Amino acid sequence: MSKRSFLAIVCAIAVVMPLTSAEAQRSRDDWRPDNRTDWELLGTAQIGTRLERDVIEVGRREGRFQSLGFTVTGGDARIEDLKIVYGGGESEELRVREVFKAGTRSRPIDLGGRGGSFIQRIEITYRAFGPVKIEFYGEKRREVAQWAQLGCQRVGFLETKDQIRVGRREGAFRALKLQVSDGTLRLNRLRVLFTDRTSQVLDVRAAIPKGTETRAIDLDGRRRTIERIELEYLPSLNLKKGPEVCVLALEAGGPGFGPGGGGPRR
Repeated sequence: MSKRSFLAIVCAIAVVMPLTSAEAQRSRDDWRPDNRTDWELLGTAQIGTRLERDVIEVGRREGRFQSLGFTVTGGDARIEDLKIVYGGGESEELRVREVFKAGTRSRPIDLGGRGGSFIQRIEITYRAFGPVKIEFYGEKRREVAQWAQLGCQRVGFLETKDQIRVGRREGAFRALKLQVSDGTLRLNRLRVLFTDRTSQVLDVRAAIPKGTETRAIDLDGRRRTIERIELEYLPSLNLKKGPEVCVLALEAGGPGFGPGGGGPRR
């Protein structure tokens, strides 16, 4: 490759990379107040033509927020400071010191480590250049799937069946997965028995190596609490210590997960 060609490629990469970064930032900044999936109206401040301080009571709402944004309509306004007070009494102050033209909106304001807290109120200090309306929106936090451990069982020598008692718990579950340690588990099937006396049989028929877990195994769509889980497997031939299997469950109504299936993954 000639020196001229090499320099041309380097220049092309240098041009493309900032554009890509700028495009990603533009997409992040271009939030829409009418996006009902992610953004929720928290409250409104309507102000006159002098230095004002206003309090927007948010209160305990369904869900939590990972960032804030606001829109300015009716006139221009200089936003001086924001104070965000959380449900636990903690707060954070943000110095904005910026003029927003009528019809514009702020960039998303990340709530950082406190993004998992409920917002109690928003205190705003500003100066308006005419009658102005400021609307605050919260971006709903995207929850991470939380798996609850229902129980564990050590597979004994030459045993082919076991059960894990769950009992009545808060909420119902919509998926299961298995974690295996200390050996390979050769699982034929599981039978899930619910507290309403119905059951669901899940054919797995797979060898699950130690240190791995299965993918999420979907349960029937109805909301039912689990009474116990019965496991049927090929016997362990280890005289010293057989594999241990733990059953984990995902609560119904929780955040999504990948496609279900019975194969192991590392």
